[in-house]
Amino acid sequence: MTKDYSPKELIEWDKKYIWHPYTQMKEYNPPFKNLIIERGEGNYLIDINGKKYLDAVSSIWCNLFGHSEKRIIEEIKRQTDKICHSTLLGSGNVPSILLAKKLVEIAPPHLNKVFYSEDGSEAVEIALKMAFEYYQLKDPESNKKRTKFLSVKEGYHGDTIGAMSVGGSETFHGIFKPLLFKGYYGNAPYCYRCKYGHDFKNTDERMERGCSMDCLEDMLNLIEKHRDELFCIILEGGVMGSAGMIPYPNNYIEEVARKSKEEGILLILDEVATFARLGKYLFSDNEKLKKISKPDIITIGKGITGGYLPLALTMVREEIYNQFLGDFEEYRQFFHGHTYTGNQLLCTSAIATLDILEGDEVFKKMGKKIELLHRSLDRLKELEHVGDIRKRGFMIGIELVKNKNNKESYPPRDKVAYRVAENLLKRGIYMRPIFNTIIIVPPLTITEDEIEFLCFNLYEAIKENLGIK
Repeated sequence: MTKDYSPKELIEWDKKYIWHPYTQMKEYNPPFKNLIIERGEGNYLIDINGKKYLDAVSSIWCNLFGHSEKRIIEEIKRQTDKICHSTLLGSGNVPSILLAKKLVEIAPPHLNKVFYSEDGSEAVEIALKMAFEYYQLKDPESNKKRTKFLSVKEGYHGDTIGAMSVGGSETFHGIFKPLLFKGYYGNAPYCYRCKYGHDFKNTDERMERGCSMDCLEDMLNLIEKHRDELFCIILEGGVMGSAGMIPYPNNYIEEVARKSKEEGILLILDEVATFARLGKYLFSDNEKLKKISKPDIITIGKGITGGYLPLALTMVREEIYNQFLGDFEEYRQFFHGHTYTGNQLLCTSAIATLDILEGDEVFKKMGKKIELLHRSLDRLKELEHVGDIRKRGFMIGIELVKNKNNKESYPPRDKVAYRVAENLLKRGIYMRPIFNTIIIVPPLTITEDEIEFLCFNLYEAIKENLGIK
C-alpha cells in the first residue's frame, strides 16, 4: 500500500490526521523523528525509508517472537478461509474452545474458567466487575459494604475508568480523579526511593540485603482494617510495569495472598504485561500461591497472541463462576460481552503462540539470555547519571538521575530518557521510555549478539547524551 505514496506524504498525513497515544505534547509531536514503520523482520522494525531498528520494547511489551513469524501468520490465514468472526453470545467457536483448554492446562489448577476480551484494560474491567458481583450474588445483605478495592500507588492496569481507578497512578490518571471510583492504596514497594527511610544504593542492593518490608506490613494492615469493605485486592504480576519496571520484593505478593485468603477477600493478579516475560508463562504459577489456591482471578493480554492481534482474557476459579449460575428469571448472569469476544482469528493467533512457546522450549532457552542481559546491563552502574537498574526477567527499567549521590531527579523539561531514545534511534534501536526511566522489554527471540549490541549502544547513548566523559 505504501508504495503508492512517498515517505514525505506519509509523514505529512501522519502529523495532520493521527492523534498518537501518550505523545501529543507540542514539543514532542509524533512520529518520533518522523519514524513510520512499514514492515518487520524478526526482531527488527523497518521504516518507510528502509532503515532497520532493533525492537527493544517489543512494540510496547507484546511481541514475543519477533515480527513476521510465519507459523502465527499461516495459522491466521488458514482460519480466515474458514470464518473470521461469529459471536460468542449464544454460540461457541472452535478456536476459542481449543485456546481455553490450553490456557487451563498452563494456569494454576484452581483457575479453570476463561472469559475473553480484546485488551488488557478490558480484562481488568471484567475482573473487577466479576469480583464485585460475586459478593453481591453470594450474599448481598452481608456484602453490601463491599464497594472498595485495595491496590498500590502508581500501579497501572489500563486506561479505562475501572482500570484507572485501581491503578492509583497520579502521573497518568490524576486528572481523571473526579470520574474514578474509590478505594484504598498502599505504598508501592519502590525500594530505590523507599518511603520508610531505608536508604538502598539501588534495587539490586535491596534484593541482596533484604529489609523489614514496612510497605508490606502497611499493606497487610490495610487489608485487616478494611476487610469488610473490600471486594478485591489487585496487584500486577511480579513487576509494576508503567511505574518504571519496579519488581515486587520476594514474598510480597505471596504474603498479600495469604492475608487475602485469611480475610476472605478476592485477589486479582494482573499478568497482562508480565505474561511470558519472567521466564515462565505466569507469575501465578508459583508454589506458594498454588498451595493456598490464590490468586482468585488473573488477567492475561499483550503477548498472548505473540503480539500479532489484540486479545486478552480473564481467568477465574470455578467457585466464582458458579455464583453466576441461576434460572432465567433470576437474571443471575455476568452482564458483560463485547462484539468481538472470543473472535476466531484472535484465538487462533494465541493457540499458535502457545504452541511455539511449548514446541520451541522458549523458557528453557530464556534463562541464559536473561542472565546475559542482566549482567551486561550492570556495566551501566559505572555511569554517573544511572541511578537504578531494575530487572526481572525480560522487563528492565533504568532510572536516570541528575545526582547519583542524593538521587535527585531530572526535571521533566530535560527529557533525558527521550534524548537517549533519540540517540538509540540513530544507532538502530527503538526504545520507548517512561519519563526519566529507560524501558527495555526485548522479544524473547533476541539473540546473545543482539543483547550485547543493545547494551553496548545503551551505555554509549547515555554517556554521550548526558555529557559523561
